[in-house]
Amino acid sequence: MRHVVVAPFSNSDIRDWPPAHFRALIARFVADWDGLIHVVGAPGQALRAREIVRPFDSGRVVNQCGRGSWGEAVTLIRGAACVVGNNSGIAHLAAFEGVRTVCVFGGAHQRLEWRPIGVNVVTLSRAMACSPCHLHHAADCPFGLACLEEVAPGLVFETAIRLINQTPEEVFANVA
Repeated sequence: MRHVVVAPFSNSDIRDWPPAHFRALIARFVADWDGLIHVVGAPGQALRAREIVRPFDSGRVVNQCGRGSWGEAVTLIRGAACVVGNNSGIAHLAAFEGVRTVCVFGGAHQRLEWRPIGVNVVTLSRAMACSPCHLHHAADCPFGLACLEEVAPGLVFETAIRLINQTPEEVFANVA
């Protein structure tokens, strides 16, 4: 069965799309796509991942946080129809492996310098006058992480589905 990988965490909360947005994204995948959804992350992120996946049937949404080896995670990512994540190691790995990737990119860092790069990668961000802010913690943002809050789950879902449904020829045609 086809699967997508959702990576809701980075190593800095200033780069993390809100958990409620990830829940809404997963709900759209469950309702409008026929594959499995694997949520990945480190062992220390497992409790937060449970809060994201709790509303969903575990037969469709699998919490992989802290389970399995790094090699198993890499294999899962390589086989994904698409990977959706923040500006994180998972998004960069997926891009490097050539996996279709949607990266939700906040305003803390310079997007052109730090985004995942590849022909199968779409980076979604909200242009803000304060970006890049170079802040290190979400609590320091005076605007409530508007740069991430304003990236709509529907847009992320539609972008992922568009990537999933593209043929390799269509992907390369979009690059030219």
